[in-house]
Amino acid sequence: MDFVESFAENGFEFIKVYSKTKNSYFTVAPERGAIVVLLNLSGKDILYLNRDTLFDRTKNVRGGIPILFPVCGRVLDGRITFKGQEYPMKNHGFARDAAWEVVGYIDELFQNGVVLRLSSNSFTKTFYPYDFELFIKYTINDEIFGVEMLVKNNDSEALPFYAGFHPYFLCNKDEFTLKLDCEKCFDDVEKRFVDLENFKELDFSRPEINLDFFDVGSDSIEFTLDRDKKLLLVKDRIFKNIVVWALKDYNFVCIEPWMGEHEGYLQNKYYYLKPDDTFKASFAIVLNEK
Repeated sequence: MDFVESFAENGFEFIKVYSKTKNSYFTVAPERGAIVVLLNLSGKDILYLNRDTLFDRTKNVRGGIPILFPVCGRVLDGRITFKGQEYPMKNHGFARDAAWEVVGYIDELFQNGVVLRLSSNSFTKTFYPYDFELFIKYTINDEIFGVEMLVKNNDSEALPFYAGFHPYFLCNKDEFTLKLDCEKCFDDVEKRFVDLENFKELDFSRPEINLDFFDVGSDSIEFTLDRDKKLLLVKDRIFKNIVVWALKDYNFVCIEPWMGEHEGYLQNKYYYLKPDDTFKASFAIVLNEK
């Protein structure tokens, strides 16, 4: 396959997938949570990455596109209850810490890609006592990077989860803009709801921005990373929450499609997948050069 390159760096294996023209590409680290660590669309670098955290297994990777499963958001006291028993659970779940396997490649008329799988095993059952398979399909053409998640319930009981993704977008904050359709937003730093009628722009002078936009009605979110990078995040409606997170003095803004909100498990806001059923959801990052 001339559109795939495999290479090793600092003890990790990486897979690089090119578009048909090779003008665009992405790189994924299967054993590091199947995280996409690099995305380039038509010559434009889209993602932020702190390489030190990528190669330090004791740290969460800060950058790329971490996969959030079986929960997205905060877990109080690092404990969560399944099947009547408490289990340890980190914020955003365990999928981003797991080793995934590559199960296939995509060579279609207009796009190339790769499919990865995480199956329940002794590692996952430390946190989550269910039998499941989680597939992630990444695809690319010159202007669109697609992500599809497929969950299969191999358990005898309903599978509870609310998943998401955590893209770190590389940006010039002086030129950043954001447009989305939403009627309710919670400021998770100040612990209050935001007056959206008078909301104009993100205040990057703050030490931290952590905004949870609820029930986002639009299928796409428009944003500008800098004057040369205008993008759309096109999503399925199941990703009803969009979280925007940024830290002062870092040149990233995270725009995160989530199925739920912080601590959603406390209100039993799981999606329940029946035994033997499958669940699909997707989003795409689109270069918007209009």
